[in-house]
Parts: sequence; C-alpha cells; structure tokens
Amino acid sequence: MTDFTPHEATAREALALPVMPPGRLIGRETALAQVYAQLKEGHAVLIHGTAGVGKTALAATLAGAYAQQPGGVLWFNVDNPRLEELLVRVGRAYNIPEIMNADNPLGMIAAVENTLKRSKPLIVIDGRISADVATRFITRCVDGLPTLIISEAVIEGPWASLDLSTLETEQAVLLFKQESRLATTDSDSDVRQLVTLLDNLPLAIVITARAMLVSKQTPTAYLQLLQQVTNAVGGNPLVGALTASFRGLTAPLQGIILMMGATYDGRGSAELLSLISGAPSESVQQAMNILVQLGLAERTQRYSAPYYRLHPVIHAFAQSWLRGSNRLDDLQTKVQEAILAYAKKYTTGTSDAYNKLATEMDSFLALAKWSAAKGERAIISELVGTLGQTGDFVNERGYLYELLLLRSLSTTTTTAFPGNVAESTGAPLPFDAENEFEDEDYDEPLDDEADFDDDDLIDEDEIYDLEEDEVEDEDEDEEVLQPLASRLFNNPLDGLDGDEDDDILDEEMEDEEEVLSAALPITPVTIDLNTDDITKLRAGLVQARQSGDKQTQLRVLQAIGQLQVNQDMENEAIATYGEALTLQESMNDQDGILETLDMLSALMVKTDNSQAAVMYATRGAKMAESLKDELTRMQLLITLGDARQQLGESDQAENDYGYALEIARNSDDTQNEALVLYKLGYALLDTGDSDAAVDTWEQALQLFKSQEKRGYEGRVLGALGSAYGDLARWSEAVNFHTSSLHIAREVGDKEEEALQLSSLGYASVQANQLGQAVMRYRQALYLAYENDDRDNIVSTIVDLSRLLVESRKHITVAELLVNEAVSLDPSDKDVRQLKERIESEKKLAEAYQVAMISVNGNARQYAENAYKLL
Repeated sequence: MTDFTPHEATAREALALPVMPPGRLIGRETALAQVYAQLKEGHAVLIHGTAGVGKTALAATLAGAYAQQPGGVLWFNVDNPRLEELLVRVGRAYNIPEIMNADNPLGMIAAVENTLKRSKPLIVIDGRISADVATRFITRCVDGLPTLIISEAVIEGPWASLDLSTLETEQAVLLFKQESRLATTDSDSDVRQLVTLLDNLPLAIVITARAMLVSKQTPTAYLQLLQQVTNAVGGNPLVGALTASFRGLTAPLQGIILMMGATYDGRGSAELLSLISGAPSESVQQAMNILVQLGLAERTQRYSAPYYRLHPVIHAFAQSWLRGSNRLDDLQTKVQEAILAYAKKYTTGTSDAYNKLATEMDSFLALAKWSAAKGERAIISELVGTLGQTGDFVNERGYLYELLLLRSLSTTTTTAFPGNVAESTGAPLPFDAENEFEDEDYDEPLDDEADFDDDDLIDEDEIYDLEEDEVEDEDEDEEVLQPLASRLFNNPLDGLDGDEDDDILDEEMEDEEEVLSAALPITPVTIDLNTDDITKLRAGLVQARQSGDKQTQLRVLQAIGQLQVNQDMENEAIATYGEALTLQESMNDQDGILETLDMLSALMVKTDNSQAAVMYATRGAKMAESLKDELTRMQLLITLGDARQQLGESDQAENDYGYALEIARNSDDTQNEALVLYKLGYALLDTGDSDAAVDTWEQALQLFKSQEKRGYEGRVLGALGSAYGDLARWSEAVNFHTSSLHIAREVGDKEEEALQLSSLGYASVQANQLGQAVMRYRQALYLAYENDDRDNIVSTIVDLSRLLVESRKHITVAELLVNEAVSLDPSDKDVRQLKERIESEKKLAEAYQVAMISVNGNARQYAENAYKLL
C-alpha cells in the first residue's frame, strides 16, 4: 500500500485541525477549566448550546492544547453517522486496512478499541449524532479516553454535560473590541448596545465587528445601521448580523457565498468551487480568503490544498435566499455537474488523483444524499461507475464502506442519509429570504469567469489581515483598510426597501411592514389551494412572492404544510411552517403566529426535536395566555409536557400537564382530561411517585371507559401494570399487562401488543412464572421479526436466552437464538457474554449426559410457534 497521510489522520498541531482554532478565546475561562478537568480524568463531555454560541471554538481551543500531546487529536465532523462510519473513519485515520476495508465494520469494534486505547488521542465528535450511536461508540471504543461531543441539541448518555450560554455583556464587549480593533476605552456605550442587540452571541459579534472594521464605520453609525437591518429581518440578531455583512459585500463576494450555499453541505476545495463557478482557482481562493477574514467562512487544508467551509448557519442563510428567489434547484444542478466532472477528472489512478478524490468524498456522499432525496438514482449510479474506474482508490484509501453506501442509494428507495440539511435540521430556518433580499440585484447566477473579474476583487497585497499583532500603526491601518472598504463594501442598507432615495436612511423606520413593502405594489394572485399537487402550490407560492401578496403566500404555505403533514413528511412540514411563521411575524398576525407555534411544537415532538419543541411550545403557551385562548394554551402545555418527557425532565413535565389538566377540568373537557391524566401518570411514575401514578391512571381509565375508547383503555391498563411492577406487586402487574394485551389484540394495535408481551415476559420472571415468561418472550420475538426491528430482535433474544440457559436441556435452543443474535449484531456485549456462557454450559451438559432438546427450524420459527398459541 502506498504511504500517505489521510486528511482524517490525528492532528499533531493546532493548524492541522479540520477547524480554525480561535486566536484568543474570550469569556470562556470557567468553561475551559470545567471541561479540561473532565477530559484529564479520561471522561467524555458534551458541549451543547445554540448555533453560533462558540461550541466549536471552545473545543478547538482545547484540541489545540491536546494536539501537542503524543496522542494528538482525532476530530470527526459528523452528520447523523452510523456506528459503522465512525469505526471506518478510525481505520482511515490510522491507516489500518483490516478496519477501513472491513466488509462488516461492526466486527472491528475490538480492533478500533485497541487502536484508540494504544494511541490515546483526544476524540472530538462535532455535529449531529444520535444518543445511541454516541453511547455505543464511547462505551465500546473510547471508554477512559478524553472525548468531546459538540452538539446543538442536548443528548443523554454516559458523559458530563456543559450548556454553553451566550457571553456576559462585558465579555461580549471585550470580544467585539478585539475583533474590531477598537481601543479598550473607545465607545463603550455604543459597543455595549451593539453586543446587546446581537444577544451577546459570539458568531454574530465576530461577523459584525469585522464588517464594521473593514467598512470603516464607527460603533455609533454601525449600531444605527444594524438596528434597522435587524428590525427589518424580524429581530433575529444572528440574521441581522449576517444580512448587514452580506449586503456590504460586492456582487462577486455575494455570489461566491451563494454558490457555496448551493453546495449540499457548504464546503469544498478551491478546485471544486472553481469548477462550479467557472472562475480561476486563484480568484476563488482570493475571494474566499476575504470571506474567511470577515468571519463568513473557514479555511483549512486537505493534502496541502485549501479547503473551505461555511458555518452551518451561514450555509442555511445562503440556501434560504436561493430558495426564496427560486434559484436553489438550478444552482444545485450546476453543483451536481461540477462534482461529477471533478470525479471523472481524477480517474487516472495516481497518488495525486487519490488525494483529490479523498478530498471531495464528503461532496460525493452529499450529492448522493441530494439525488436520492429527489429520486434521481441515475446520478448516483454514474458516480458509482466513475469511482469504479479510479484504479485501486477505494481499497487503498479505505472507502469501501462509502462505496457500498453509494451503491445502496443507487438501487434502493430508502436513503442512508438524512434529508437535505437546510430542510430537515429540526428547527425551521429563521430567514425570510423574499423579504431580506431583492432579486433584481442578482439577475445572473455565478456562471462564468466574468463574474470574477479581477477588477472586482482585491489584489493579493490588498488582502487585509485582522490579526492585531500584524498591524504596525494607525496610519498603515488607514492606508490598507480605507481603499478596501470602498472596493469591498457597499452600503449594507442599499436595496433593503427598494427605494433609491437615500433620505430614508435618515428617517426613523416606522414599522417593518412599511419598509419591506415599499419596493413593489401588492397585486393579489389567485391560486387553487384545494389541489394536492405540492409542485403546483410551490409554483403558486413563487407567483405570490413576485407579486408581494403576503396573504396568499401564507395561505399557500399553510396548504403545502398540511399536505406534507398528511403525507408524513414531517421534516419538510417543519421547514414550511417555519416560513409561514416568519411571514406571520412580519405581518404581526398574532392569531396566526399562535396557530403555527402550536403546529410547529407538535411536529418537533413527533420528530424528537425536543429542545425546539420546548422553545416553540413555551412561546406559544405564553402568547395563548396573553390572548386568553385557553384551548390552545392547553394543547401547547400538553405538547410542552411531551417534550419535557422526551428530555427526561419529568418534574417539569408534571407541572405542564398539571396546568393543562386544570384547564381541561375548568372547561369540562373530559376528552382532553383523560388524555392529560394518561400522560401525567407517566411523568409521576418517572419521578418515582408510583402510588400517585396509579391514582392518576385509575381516573383516566374510568374516563376512557365512559368514552368507549377501547385502545386507550388498554394502554392505561398496561401503564398500571408498569406502576404495580414498580411497587413490586408482580402478580397484579401480570394481570394488568395481560388485560392490556387482550385489548391490544382486539383493536389490532401491534405496537402495543409487542410492548405488553415484553412487559409480561419481564413481570412473569419477577413473579417467578418462568414458563409463562419464556412463552411471552417468544411471542414478543415473533412480533419483532414481523416489524423487522433488528435491535428489538437482539434484545428480546438476550432476555429469552438468559432464561433458557438456566435449564441445561434448553441449551441447544439458547444456542440457536444467540447465534442468530450474533449474526445481527456481533459487537453486542450481552450477546458475546451469553455465547461464551452457552458454550461453557453445553460442555457441562454433555459431560453430565443431559438430554438436550433437539432443535429443528430456525429462531423465527421457534418464535412463531409460540405466537400461534395466542
């Protein structure tokens, strides 16, 4: 195998990290100390918080220190990875062929664990990851090694947790002054107002400070400007900062941000960006370097070549504008063509070509995700075919797992990746692109070299450096930055309201509606809202936007959202209702905002976006209370309780359900009273108050019986079984679970039936009814097979086999079952331990000449035979 250093290798110096470490981290001394103390003990730490709060900067600062240690830093940027992906990436990082080219990566867990324990790196996992995958990776592979998880959402698992909040005001002021190079005593009052307007959010502060610096404006002037922009975009501080900075750029720089917004993951090499834009690579690098220094992009290296990335928030910002101007699809098609052309260019089989392909493997996978979501599998097949012509690239560089994923995507109807990032990141984008930007300023997409006319870009010797120690004096500052400001920046408010009269800048903006509607007269449009064709509705939405008819835009968005909900397209519906919310906020439609908050919070709960659900439901409940809409407030409190339960915050859920219950009883709403009692019971059980849970469920049971809701009656009986189990009253628990099982079968609720069978198995064991327990676990196992639920199959086999192995004559049956579990999940610790015990017990049984049961058939048939007895 050719010697090479993969770009995923451990970083041995700060500059080798795949992120840009901050020059000086302000206001995080306490957080650094807290996290470092945990890492020093070999613990894992979750750093979570809102986008732009500085999570990655904090991690990069720690990683910069660890990079000097012998183990270095193993940094994974992730987007909902499977465990197999992480294992393979470890193999590539250390160039271990048996790991990175394993047909079954899960079989390499022990090898990965040995590799990491021997090398002792700091492991950083940055991005979206499920609690299950993170837990399995940490407990099985890196237990005892310092590990950082960086996540916007809170995820529960075997790690300490740090909620990174925004800066204190004085710290925020200090950061702003550092980034804008203001003297420590300059403009304290205006700077304090600026950072307060920016909500003390580090990313917004950095972007604003650098934009103010290069535009040579004073804090007083920029504060006035930023207030106007922020008000015009709905009051969101980060959107306001981005909008002001973006509007100040020249058209070529705006174009390159939008071009990167059209990429599927907001990143790429200078060479790929050159292919997309048609501009020379040198011009692209020059433009990107400016954006890097403005805080709008990050620059790292892959194989000694520049590699660029937009912060996810900035990527979403650019995609929102493109989507609002109906240009995203066209530009993404252009990105698709460029990626395919790039792959074909490097089929030469040389080491340099392998480096080029490895550099853009993330782009190849992102293209496949995008194509699969659109059902355009021919594109993926073409990409797979191209990679098949690249010599020994896949095997030599360890991309077998990725190639198999690509092949799977090209032939199946399900995707191995999450949907389009901009459309399914959980919370809707806080941007209303139609109102933030004007189409006529950007009539031509970034098509050719002419868009990067060298006259429009700064010469190399004019590219400024924001590092303070590189500036010799204020006179030099003036010479470099003043011409830069005139060539790089426009007035950030130009075109905001479509009015050419500059006098408007000197007038107080009376309200957002007046400013944003000044450009064009509103012409009502007629659209068929009864159609179930989303494509037609989207075309109508574009027409309504072009005419400036907000009411029609809103009705179309609501129609699209409802269709998406009906078609179980929850993530798409979240994005649609997010757009509707932004529009309603611009119209100050209080009743509409409340209705949309209710819908969004419910969708967030359904898609397990619990933190976002809490945010929307809390806001909605307060608004409903102020509007005296008790029915909607009750629904939002129920949703809030559900979200709290998902987060494990049962005490708070109990309070939320309690308020909702009070409203239901005051309005004599027995339907919702029964539902809230049912949910409240689980919150009480989770807080350890089993007796109160029993009383609550008994009240719910009587109401559901009177309402003839047989399905809910059965669920409450099952819940009572759980409560009596917690009270160690196992005979009663068995009776309740049995009654629930009969009702679940009566109403055809397979999910509830499976749950009650498993619960009966456990309760029967505790009640010492072992024969009954074996039968119930066998029946539950059959339903797990029917649902094709691998995790449930394995866990039920473990429960069942632990019973069977106690009887030596049943050792052969246990062996059959455990061998099945091994084939499904060979890395499961419980399965491995059971297999070892069975092998030992079988030898003893043979030694004592125990007559073991003859085994015929397979595990599924064994389960099915028991299920037929129900």
